[in-house]
Amino acid sequence: MLFGTLTNRPLVSSFVRLVQQPTLRLTQTPNGLRFQSTVRKMDPLDWDGFFKMRRQRRLWERLAALPCALMGLGAGAAVFASLPVNPQQTFMGLDPLVVFGGATMFCGVLGFVVGPTVGRVWYRVANRELAQALDMKEARFFEHVRANRSDPSFSSASNPLPDFYGEKIQSLSGYRRWLRKQREHERKGTFKLGAGNKKKSN
Repeated sequence: MLFGTLTNRPLVSSFVRLVQQPTLRLTQTPNGLRFQSTVRKMDPLDWDGFFKMRRQRRLWERLAALPCALMGLGAGAAVFASLPVNPQQTFMGLDPLVVFGGATMFCGVLGFVVGPTVGRVWYRVANRELAQALDMKEARFFEHVRANRSDPSFSSASNPLPDFYGEKIQSLSGYRRWLRKQREHERKGTFKLGAGNKKKSN
């Protein structure tokens, strides 16, 4: 019995290795047929997930602008309130209180401008698992935008180029609408260009 167990052990090991091997399946591609392993990692972020994360990130950026503005305003007020004020001295002909008040407001505006960047960083930290996938998907998205947007030379006062950077695209259906607007912009621009050349020839 022991001899039989020892002799069958290589067979068992071979069977286990065979079961653990990745299976291959045949898939149809535009360039023909190819084999694809079933153990290949799937894309961690599809286009629907990309647009969802993009909307969430933009929300975080907007929400971070207000507290950053308040922090900048508070920091500026604390700094300038601690400075001594001499009413007899002026700064470029202005009262020091006016200058300090303007500088405090500038600190608040600066915090409001920096806030979206802070919100973007916070969002990346909170979603660090998908941050790299989001960057890769965003790069591919902008490649699609650059490849499919209309020629800016067709633009005019009556035919402006719609959403040059694709910032208003929030979903796949929104991307399709964006494509239709780009083609419509091209059609109008080509028609006007042809009409202008026809008038010149006449």
